[in-house]
Amino acid sequence: MQIIDRAKEEKIPPIFRLAFRPFFIGAAVYAVVSIALWGLFWSGNTHISQLMYGNPLWWHSHEMLFGFAGAVIVGFLLTAVQTWTGQTGVKGAKLAFLFSLWLIARLGLIFSTPSYLWMIVDCAWIVVATIFLAIPIIRVKQWRNVFFIPVLMMFTLLNVKYHLMVLKVIPDDLKATALATLTIIAAVVLVVGGRVIPFFTSRGTKTATITRISVIEYAALIPIWILLIVTIYPGDVPSSLLAIVYIIAAVTNLVRFCRWRSIKTMRVPLLWSLHGAYLSLILGLAWLGGSYLNSNMSPTIGIHLIAIGGIGAMILAMMARVSLGHTGRKLQVGRWMTIAFISLFGSLLTRTLLVVLMPISVLDAYVISAILWVISFTIFTVIYFPVLTRARVDGHPG
Repeated sequence: MQIIDRAKEEKIPPIFRLAFRPFFIGAAVYAVVSIALWGLFWSGNTHISQLMYGNPLWWHSHEMLFGFAGAVIVGFLLTAVQTWTGQTGVKGAKLAFLFSLWLIARLGLIFSTPSYLWMIVDCAWIVVATIFLAIPIIRVKQWRNVFFIPVLMMFTLLNVKYHLMVLKVIPDDLKATALATLTIIAAVVLVVGGRVIPFFTSRGTKTATITRISVIEYAALIPIWILLIVTIYPGDVPSSLLAIVYIIAAVTNLVRFCRWRSIKTMRVPLLWSLHGAYLSLILGLAWLGGSYLNSNMSPTIGIHLIAIGGIGAMILAMMARVSLGHTGRKLQVGRWMTIAFISLFGSLLTRTLLVVLMPISVLDAYVISAILWVISFTIFTVIYFPVLTRARVDGHPG
C-alpha cells in the first residue's frame, strides 16, 4: 500500500487495479463456458465441435491447461510479485492490454479454425505476462522467485508445440504434450501450495506456526522437477523408472502434507478445500506411477485426479481466498461457496471413481462431472463478480 499512489489508483477502473481481478473472473467465466461446451459435446451434440477449433480433444486439453489454468497462474503471480518485491504490480492500461490478449485468444480458439495468427496471439499473452513478471524480480534481484520465469517460458514453448500439432506441422503427440504441460502446472501448485497452505492453516485454525523442514521440502519438490525434465525431453526412459519417480513424488508430498494439521481444517471451507486439492494431487501422482506398472490402471484417471482435484480445486480455493484478502474482506465464505467446493470435488469423484467402478457409464460420468464443474464455477462467478469488479471495501488501493 505504501508503494502505490492513491490518486492515480482511483483513476483506474477497479477491475484493472491488480492482475488477480480480471484474470480470476475471466478464468471462472471461461471455466463455465468451456466445460459447458465439453459436456454438451459428450451428451451427443457433436456439432459443438465447430466451437472447439475443429478438434475437440485438442481444444479441451489446451484450453483447460493454457486458457483456464494459465490465466489463474498469471493472475496470481502478477499479483504476488508486488508483495514479493515491493515494486508496483502491473495495472491499468498495461493490465487491460494483457487481459485483452488472453480474451481475444480464447474467442479465436472458439470461433475460428487453426491458423498461425491464433498461435501468435495465444502465445503473445504468456510472453507479455512473463516480461511483466520478470521486470520487478530482476530489478530487485529476488532470485528466490526467479524460477517462475523459466517455468512460464517452458509453458510458452509447450503452447507453441500444441499449436504446431493442430496445424499439422509436427506429428500429433497430444498425450505426451498434455502430460508435460500438466506437470509444469502441478509443479507450480506444489511450490505455491507448499508455501501458503501451512501459513493459511496455522492462521485460520489459530494454531502454532507450521515450520518448513528443508529435507522434506526438497524431497517433495525434486521428484517433480525430475518428472518435468523427463516429460519435456522424453527419451527411452524405462516405465519402471518413471513409476518409481511418480510414487516417490507422491510419498514425499504425502509426508509433507501430513504435517499440515488437515483434521483441524474440517470446519473451515477455505482451508479444507486447499487440503483436499493437495491430497488429490498426491493421489494423482500415485495413480500415474501405478499406471506404468499395471496396464489396468488408466493414466487418464491419474491425469484427472491432478487436473480436476489438484489443479481445479486448488484454483477455486485460492481464487476464493486471494480475492477476499486482496479486496479487504474477511476470510470467510458462506454456504454457497461451500456448495461450490463440494460440487467440484463431486466432479472429481464422478470423473475418476465412477469411471473406474462403472466403466459402462463412462459417457454419463463425463456429462455429470461437467455439470458439477459448471455449477461450482458458476457459483464462484456470481458471488465474486462484484468482489472482483469493485474497489476494496477498506478504501485501500489494489
